[in-house]
Amino acid sequence: MEKNKIVPLIILGLIAATVFFGVKLFESGKTTAKSITLAEIAKHNSGTDCWMAIEGNVYDVTSFIADGKHPGGDAILQGCGKDATILFNTRPMGSGTPHSDRARSMLLQFLIGVLAK
Repeated sequence: MEKNKIVPLIILGLIAATVFFGVKLFESGKTTAKSITLAEIAKHNSGTDCWMAIEGNVYDVTSFIADGKHPGGDAILQGCGKDATILFNTRPMGSGTPHSDRARSMLLQFLIGVLAK
C-alpha cells in the first residue's frame, strides 16, 4: 500500500479510537461529566441555540449548524432541544439509515455532558 494511502487510514483509526474510548470513559464516569436534564436540553431548541442528546450524551451542535456544514441541511433542526437518538440512528427525513462512523466521530467535538437519568 502506498504511503500516502496509509497515513489517512492511520488518522481515521486514531479518530475512531479517540471517539470510542473517549465517549466510553465519559459514559463510565471516569472523567468529570456534567449531567444535563431533558428539561435543560429543551431550552436549547433552535438553530441558533441547539443542544441534543444522542445515546446518553449531550451535544451542543449550534456552531455546526451555523457553519452550514450538515449534509442533510435543516434536517438537523428536528433534533434540537430533545433526545435525538432515534433521529440520529434512523434519519427519517433522509436516507432512513443510521449516521456514518464519520458523523459519529464528529460528535465528540460537540460533547458537553451526559443525559441525566
